[in-house]
Amino acid sequence: MLEFEKEFAGLLKGFHKCGALEHLVLIGSWCLPVYREHYPIARFTFTTSDIDFSVRRPRAFKSGPGIPLHELLIQLGYVAKAGILSKAEKYIPAPAAEGNSLSIEFLCEPGRNALEPYRLPGLGIVANPIPYQKVLLENRITLTYKKISVQLPQPAIWAIHKIAVSQLRKGRDNELKMIKDMDNALVVLNWMGKENLLLEAEQFKGKFKRLFLKGLQKMEAKYEI
Repeated sequence: MLEFEKEFAGLLKGFHKCGALEHLVLIGSWCLPVYREHYPIARFTFTTSDIDFSVRRPRAFKSGPGIPLHELLIQLGYVAKAGILSKAEKYIPAPAAEGNSLSIEFLCEPGRNALEPYRLPGLGIVANPIPYQKVLLENRITLTYKKISVQLPQPAIWAIHKIAVSQLRKGRDNELKMIKDMDNALVVLNWMGKENLLLEAEQFKGKFKRLFLKGLQKMEAKYEI
């Protein structure tokens, strides 16, 4: 069992029980343990403690009451922590919550009314707009994890997205995040093959496609693939 896997499964179970999971798409590094349950992915090192979900239709939750997701997270032993320089929030383990180690962040596709983090009263959470969420949301599948149905991107699209957004990481503080994005994408690339990933990437155009090709070029040099 991977580190934090029991805690992750408990969160999915809670989200499913309160009805929130059907409105969320798992998009971050924790997609890898779910993929591993269904695809012949080789063993990989995994110590990520950040879980990212994208809200499928944030506008549907601009008013409340609705699904008590915030209340559930409090019950499970997490507290909301606001960013120092932004309105973004993430849920971190409460000081008194023994056994909790993961943090949870909710994201969404930017739009006219979603240029900054904004509160969704229908869920009781704050969603942080991040570019290119639409790529993931429009290419989602449903897989089971510990008998729980989870929506997440197709593996190839997830890896392409990881490679592309790695090139949006700027500054010394984000260099490690860029490497982490590439390391994660490499797990899927090694399974699928670079040529298959390039074929899947042909459907994209514009800046996103350029970011992907730039990131892939860096990966070719770094990992000698």
